[in-house]
Amino acid sequence: MKRFTYHYGLLVLLIIICSGTAISKENKLRETQQIKIFLPQSSVIDSDEYRLGEIAQIEGEDVLLLEKLGKIIIGRAPLPGRKLTVTRSLILSRLRSHKLNVKQIAFPGSDSSSIQRAALKISGKDIEQVVLLHIKESNNDKDLKPRLLAKTRDIFLPRGQVSYVITSKGKYKKEGGYRNYEVEFSIDGKAVRIVTVRTYLKLYKEIFVARDTIKRNQVIEESDLLKVRKNVDRMPREYVTDKYQLIGKISTRTINPSEAIRGNTVTAPLLIKSGDRLQIVFETPFLRLSAPGISLAKGRKGERIPVKNLESKIVVFAIVETRSIVLVN
Repeated sequence: MKRFTYHYGLLVLLIIICSGTAISKENKLRETQQIKIFLPQSSVIDSDEYRLGEIAQIEGEDVLLLEKLGKIIIGRAPLPGRKLTVTRSLILSRLRSHKLNVKQIAFPGSDSSSIQRAALKISGKDIEQVVLLHIKESNNDKDLKPRLLAKTRDIFLPRGQVSYVITSKGKYKKEGGYRNYEVEFSIDGKAVRIVTVRTYLKLYKEIFVARDTIKRNQVIEESDLLKVRKNVDRMPREYVTDKYQLIGKISTRTINPSEAIRGNTVTAPLLIKSGDRLQIVFETPFLRLSAPGISLAKGRKGERIPVKNLESKIVVFAIVETRSIVLVN
């Protein structure tokens, strides 16, 4: 009986020793297969997507597996200049989607990391300055005074060769007033960002106003005009800056004192009335022919009216040149 007990105890001891050796070998095997992922506090990304190898240090003995892990895309990078937090759970989720055994993955350090997209910062003030310079260079009028209506924010662009194009948006009938400009930024020839800059263009010009009341159908003389410097960005574009475009013209309506005289409120005087006798002239560099005629309609200088040749009785259209001459071409 004692002999049996002795042998039984020896057997149990042998089993325990063998089991300990197996467990030790299994632990060593697990340590050999284990992959360690170290997440830094922060990382900087250059591309639109980021891979595990770009944001973490991966350690292990399986070289092929380490290479495969490093190429796995974890997600899209944040916008240039922005930050994004990558967590341990997100990484494990991406690894599971690639049919990898996450049980052999360990995170000895931090469970999260902050990543930032590498970017070029362009200040809002620089954008405003290039727009204001563009306005001045594209307008020859020195009296144009542009001003900004809103502050432009700083922007962040991907790294690369930066270029930009400035365009004026909308169809503007006035020389001044509200105007929006778009600045399109490109990186290495590819458009990446559009920034809108809102401006107001104040424009001063010397225009002519009525010195006193100008009655309808009155012939305008130089003494009827007064030249003033005025802000025209809120005025219709028909304002007149050349007095010779007004002198000798006839007002089509009553013009009040100090009212800006516009081109559409005056017209040329009638030179020819219906029934007036005149000369019909046909002229080339080598030939000039004329014949007596009679006008069949009234007309101003430069207008085309019907006239009748008194000799041939033929009706032709001619351009009014003077009170007594019309030209046929």
